Formats: sequence, structure tokens, C-alpha cells
Amino acid sequence: MDAHQPGRESLAGGRFRYGLAAWLLLATGGLAHLIYLINDCPLDLSGDEAHYWEWSRRLDLSYYSKGPLVAYIIAGSRVLLADWSQRLVGSEALAVRVPAILLSVGTGLGLYALGLATLRSPRLALAGVAITCTIPILAVGAVLMTIDAPLAFLYVWALVAVERGLRAGHTLPWVLAGLLVALGVLAKYTMLLIVPTVALVILVEADFRAVLRRPGPYLAGAIGLLGLVPIVLWNAKHDWVSFRHVAGQAGLAGRRSFDLSGPVSYLAGQAAVIGPIWLAGMLYAVVSLWRRPREPLERHSAGSVRLLCVAALVPWLGFLAFSPLTKIQPNWPAVALLPGTMLLALWLSRLWNRPDHRVRRAGRALAVAGSVAGLATVVAVHYSEFLMPVFAWLARNQPPWNLTPVAKFDPTARLRGWSQLGAAVGEILRGEQAAGRDPFIATDDYQSASEIAFYCPGQPTVYCFQAALGDRQSQYDIWPNPIRQPEGFLGRPCIYVGSLKPELTGQGGLPHAALRQIRLAATVEHRVGGHLVQVWPVYVCGEFAGLPAELTGRAGRF
Repeated sequence: MDAHQPGRESLAGGRFRYGLAAWLLLATGGLAHLIYLINDCPLDLSGDEAHYWEWSRRLDLSYYSKGPLVAYIIAGSRVLLADWSQRLVGSEALAVRVPAILLSVGTGLGLYALGLATLRSPRLALAGVAITCTIPILAVGAVLMTIDAPLAFLYVWALVAVERGLRAGHTLPWVLAGLLVALGVLAKYTMLLIVPTVALVILVEADFRAVLRRPGPYLAGAIGLLGLVPIVLWNAKHDWVSFRHVAGQAGLAGRRSFDLSGPVSYLAGQAAVIGPIWLAGMLYAVVSLWRRPREPLERHSAGSVRLLCVAALVPWLGFLAFSPLTKIQPNWPAVALLPGTMLLALWLSRLWNRPDHRVRRAGRALAVAGSVAGLATVVAVHYSEFLMPVFAWLARNQPPWNLTPVAKFDPTARLRGWSQLGAAVGEILRGEQAAGRDPFIATDDYQSASEIAFYCPGQPTVYCFQAALGDRQSQYDIWPNPIRQPEGFLGRPCIYVGSLKPELTGQGGLPHAALRQIRLAATVEHRVGGHLVQVWPVYVCGEFAGLPAELTGRAGRF
């Protein structure tokens, strides 16, 4: 990591060698992930993946919580790969997840390009790409097809275009940046964080202010805002539900509270998904490099490093500011890791080349410890079944009413057993249909509904009562459903997966029973190494009588 000494490498000569090494590293990682998915992958689709797959079956301008890009990517992959996926793994899981692998490779190449452009060092650019392989959330994100996969790809390439526009002053990079931002907004609204990033770096770096006298940044902003057009058009027809949903997630709408422990939980979540060593290193690197962005003999400019610092700080500090108001999910500020890895690589390279041998030794120990700990975590997440004895030991003091104590410690528990549940629901559905009945399937959770729809043979339509039971809304509340359009469901049997709350059964003195003639048809248990990690009760209800007004009122507006 001694790239800041120009005698050690030629920029032109190193580009090919290190660029080829980066490409081979990313291609090898992508191939390893593909083999992992094909070779009896123990992890079913996550709830988000299954829900986005549901979106891909009903393409639209936008959706309840996000823009439409992820749905269109999955839909396109299904057209190309669904049959191949069915032959190899017996479901469309590969068709859903292959885009994540391809996007992760593209993100890695973009990260290499960003490092090369900002740090002017092929070696440091390669080091930054290598670090991503040891960050759990990025490694896992290379397998799971969520909105973060296209967001990361578009965000890093937008930063590459912005850097070029700031440095060269040409209009074309700004046009490209605007197009990437527009697409990124269709993936996740977090893409808009690039706007304050660019504004702040122009504010703090006098060398970049000349671009304000050119049309590039304004053109990029106008083009980027076009990504909001389909989202706004869709929301205008659906009571602005996406904007109200985002306001609720940010703690700006609904019941407000102020939790001083929020920032602590936020940092703990970041440490869990990044790794405590790498998180501490990145934060220290941002502070150190902001104060001293360039040292003698380094090729890069101070402005380029400050661009990386601002690009890392804006997501981290932005979500930190909201952490006392709402629970911040660990993946929300993930785009900060893209510039963060390059800053970490530069900071470590400085430590490695300090004259003081103690500093050099500390820097190398930090790099080795971060890499080893990160790789160990990545492997453990992919093969957590081997850690079940450890999880069982950690869960030894869980209360006896917790039926799945190890699930609290297994980070992959929520990705297990869904294919088993889908098969069980399918068998019950076939039995009901063979008896001449026409049941519909419902659950109390939108992710469970999506998982059952994906893994149940025939992939039937599944409905969700979650909003009527006082919980969050989802896309299921916008599509036709038994809550808002009960006419097509009244009198029909219902296969219900989840907890039968009194509101549905009329127990506890409630006057109305929405589900009648209830019997427990199955209890689906999924075990790993003999340890129970998932359990679902499946009921058959002889008649759906419609939800009472107090429950349909809970669902509120869209």
C-alpha cells in the first residue's frame, strides 16, 4: 500500500495490471457467489427479495415504498433466466438473484474507477476493491437482490461522473451523472443524497467552485429530478403513500418520540454490518484525511479526497441525525461505504509507509485484523449452519416461551425454511381444491405473504391482513385485497398463516369473527442442525366473513 511514492509505480503502467487484478478478483467473487447459489444454497429468498419478485409480476410506475427499478430488473431477469433457474434449483431464485451478482461486479469496477480517478493510484484502487470483499454487508449484498444492489451500482458510477465533471469542467460527465441519479432515484430515494454531497464539496473546495459558472451541475440536477416523475405520477393516484411512508420511517410523521439511545443503536448496527474494526478505521480515516487530504509525493489533489470524505459523511451523518427519532436500519447508509473503502485504503497506506516502525506495525496489524475478521464474518454468514452449536450456547438463557431461541443469534434465520412452508401451504391448498373448495391464502405479514407466493407450487396470489391488524401498510394494501374489496372473498375458505389474533376470530368478547370454522391444518417447523429456527402455524378457516369496520379503518388511507 505504498502507492503514494511515485517511484514505486507508474500510473499508466499500473492501470492495466491492477485493473486486470481488480476485474479478476470481482469475476472470481461473482463466480463463487453463483456456485454458492446453485450448489444447494441453504438460504431461501429474503422477505424483501420475495416482495420485489411480487412487484415484478405486476409492473407499475412505482410502488408503495420504493421506485420501480428493482421490479423491472427482476422482471427482465425472469424473462431471460426463469426456465434455466427452474431446471437448476427448482424455483426462480436464481433468476431473482443473478442480477445482484452482476450488479456487484459492476459496482466493484465502478469503485476501482472511482479510486483511480480520485487517488490517482491503481494500487490503492485495487486495495479499496479488495476491502469490499471483507465487509459483510457488501459481500452479502452481492448475493441478495434488494434495492441496494442497483443503488450501489448507480451511486458509485455517479460519483465517478461527478468527479470527472468537477475536475474537467466538461458538460458530458454531468449529463451522465444526471442520468445515473435519475435511474438511482427509481431504485431508492437515498440516491438523492448525492445532491447535498456535490453541493457541500463545491462549498468547501474553492478549486471546484468554477463549475458553478458552467451549465453542467444544473443540467445534472434537472436530469436527475426526472427520476421522480414516474414516482410522483403514481403517488398522485395513490394518495401520496410513498411520501407519507418515507416521512413515517424518518420519524417526521405519525406518533413521534425522542430516543437518546437511538444513536448508540445506529452505531451498533453499523459496526455489525461493516465490522467494528473497519468502521473505526473508516471513521478515523475520514477525520484524518479531511485534516490532511494530501501529503508530499502523493499524486491526487486535496479536492478529490475531500469529495470522498463528503460522500462518506453525508449518508452517515444524515442518518445519525434521524436516529433519535426513528430506528435506522443498518443498510440505509450503505452508500457511505463506497467512498469509505477508498479512504480506508489511503489512510492505511500512509500508516504502512510511516518512518516510525511502530506506526507501520500498527497499520499492518489493523489491516490484517480487519481483513481476517471481515472474511470470517462473511464466511460465517454464508455458512451459519456450522455455528448452530455456538448460537445454541448463546441462547441457553432464553425464556422457555421463545420457541426459536437460536434465531435471535443466527443472522440468516429469516432466510430459512420458506420453501418448506410454501410446499406445506401448497399441499393444503391442493387438498382443499380437491374437495371442491376455493380457498384464498392470507397472512399477517407482507414478507411472509411474498415468500408463500414465491415458494407455493403454482405461485398463487397471497393476501396480507397486516395493516388491518394495526401494523404497517405495504403494496398488498394497494393491490385488490380482502380488506378493501371483500366482495370476491366473502363466504370462501381461507388458508391463514400466522398468529390468529382475537380481532380475526372474535375471541375476547369481540362481536365479529372474520375467520370462522377454524382448524389447525399444520405446524411447519424448520430446523438447522436439530435446532428450531422457524415455526409457522397454518390454519384452514371454513368461511371468511369479512373484516369489521374497526379493522378496515385501521388500514387507513393507502
